Amino acid sequence: MNAVILRELQNRRKMQIVRLNEVADVTSQMMQAADRNDQLSMQMLLAMREPPLEQLWEIDESIRKYVISLPEEDAIRCEELLHGETASDPEEKELSEQSAKYYRILQSVIASDKRLSMRVGGNRSFYHTYRE
Repeated sequence: MNAVILRELQNRRKMQIVRLNEVADVTSQMMQAADRNDQLSMQMLLAMREPPLEQLWEIDESIRKYVISLPEEDAIRCEELLHGETASDPEEKELSEQSAKYYRILQSVIASDKRLSMRVGGNRSFYHTYRE
């Protein structure tokens, strides 16, 4: 696969990781505010979490559009790497590792968000209403 394609995807995945870490940090702060029963902080933090979530969505959309624009063989391989497939050559290693890191952070954020939602919302929690 072309090194330019890999570099572009690496840059975009890196931006996603930065934004996802921001979401993780704010979610952690929200857990602390919930522990203190601090509703004002919860509202402020919830508002602070929205911009990086929107940016994550925008980056994801840009990645999808970019991958779709690639030749079919490259697009298929990029999708595999972006969704956790291991690298088949050294050039793909960084993107593969970034994707694995992204999904580890994402799973952690989802678990934290679930705990927070269940704690704050109880039976009205999204996770209670729409159980996995």
